[in-house]
Amino acid sequence: MRDTLLTPKQKSEIISLIKEKNYSKLISILDSVSTSHAGTAKMKDKRFVIKEIVEHINSITTDNSDKLYYSAGKRILSVKSDNAKEIGIHIIWRGYNHNKSKVKKDLLKISDDKNWEVREYAAGAVTAVLFFHKEFYKTLLKWSKHKSENIRRVVVMSAVGLRGRDNVKCLPTVFALLKPLMYDSSVYVKKNLGPFILGSYFGNSFPEEVFKQLAKWSKIKDENVR
Repeated sequence: MRDTLLTPKQKSEIISLIKEKNYSKLISILDSVSTSHAGTAKMKDKRFVIKEIVEHINSITTDNSDKLYYSAGKRILSVKSDNAKEIGIHIIWRGYNHNKSKVKKDLLKISDDKNWEVREYAAGAVTAVLFFHKEFYKTLLKWSKHKSENIRRVVVMSAVGLRGRDNVKCLPTVFALLKPLMYDSSVYVKKNLGPFILGSYFGNSFPEEVFKQLAKWSKIKDENVR
């Protein structure tokens, strides 16, 4: 299957709809090319839409962009579609400074969605907020105790947003975020925390520091941590 299913005509129409703020019709176009994989459009097509929305808002203003991103994201998220959730969450996070409490609520809601792919897009948005807004770290510490394993898992994924450019100075903060989740019995959390985040992501980049930390954690009696 091709990596894009949008036709040149549809892409041109989407650009016009963005200028008109007709997000419901825009999403309907994406819905029309959704695949059976996760019930949403191809990644390349969704990235195209996100890029065009971002470029359009940036072309209007740089002084009031937070508000425009928030407003656009909110309108997109109001459309009942998994495509809308994935596009909307990647627009509204950019308006974090405009309304932090409401953006956090949307991030929390989409991170706990029943569709696994929607949760992946939410994880990307949560990671981006942490990267650009370090105070969001305190919120993630609270989320690490959430009753939903989906929310606790997104906290694991968000650790990527703490990484500096090949800089080991980020690791103490990363370890502090992940340590409470080392006790988690959820298979969903453990698979992402151990093999992916600690193993592949940080372990491959900082093997000496990660193994040193793992050696410390291995002395903890809790079986999930070990």
